[in-house]
Amino acid sequence: MAIRFISAALLIVGNLWISGCDSKTDERDTLATEPAKPRVLLVMKSLVNPFYIAMEKGARQAAEERGVELVVKSGTNETLVEQQAELIEEQLNIGFDALVIAPADSIAIIPVLRRVHEAGIKIVNVDNQIDRAAAEQAGLPVIPFVSVDNYEGGFLAGQYLASLASPGAKVLILEGPRSAVNARQRRDGARDAFLKQQGLEIVDSLVADWKLEQAYARTSHVFKEHPDLDVVFAANDMMALGTVLYAQENGLDQLLIGGYDNIPDASKAVSEGRLKVTVDQQADQQGYHGVMAATDLLQGKPVQPIVLVDVMLITQ
Repeated sequence: MAIRFISAALLIVGNLWISGCDSKTDERDTLATEPAKPRVLLVMKSLVNPFYIAMEKGARQAAEERGVELVVKSGTNETLVEQQAELIEEQLNIGFDALVIAPADSIAIIPVLRRVHEAGIKIVNVDNQIDRAAAEQAGLPVIPFVSVDNYEGGFLAGQYLASLASPGAKVLILEGPRSAVNARQRRDGARDAFLKQQGLEIVDSLVADWKLEQAYARTSHVFKEHPDLDVVFAANDMMALGTVLYAQENGLDQLLIGGYDNIPDASKAVSEGRLKVTVDQQADQQGYHGVMAATDLLQGKPVQPIVLVDVMLITQ
């Protein structure tokens, strides 16, 4: 009797062990068959500029909400479109489902975007708009664009600076790359605001490629020709801070300087009165809505061709 009892007990334990193994196997099989998360690639211009750090933060929030894997890549310089193209090519070899791109150049990025499209990958454009005519010529469909009204932002900043300037004031505009649509739009908005204010004179409009050191050099150059310069509008805050630095070093306390982006250093400069105005284009919201649009496309949902985030004028 005792032997039969022990045998029965061993049989029960054996069955439980086998059953447990089957349960774990089933669990592994279930995990193995779970579909992989959609992979969204965010390619930005640079992580040196705090604007793009904020953009990534918003993008990650959207990725978490939508349950997608977000891969973030960025160039080392805001004008290196070739580097952006190389990063995308590398990721094409790995594989991704959607691309959210803030292009360093509105035209030069198009060839690699065509390869992305031909691979069946969804594309969303943020921050700087791809040249529509060049994209259409390359056979690309309409690519959803998430940004702000850059002309309006430039106009509002220029209008505010003009309201502070004296009659006959002389103005310098510092531009981003002219191959970038957003750079041209901000320049045009500010220029139109200055021209609307009678008596102001735009003495020059120079490219400084979004860079602090170039803006410093351009400001220095113009002051040699126009020592009575009164106003400088820079199409991004890094360039504005270059002019702020020049003004500090040369005792130009009355120089009216405006920027664009509302990065932390610019916000501080506004509060201290060294920068009179900047434009907050809510980079985090651009990143957020860019990823949301990409996931909508992946799910077959309609996406508006243009999604605009509000600009906000930041003054003391």
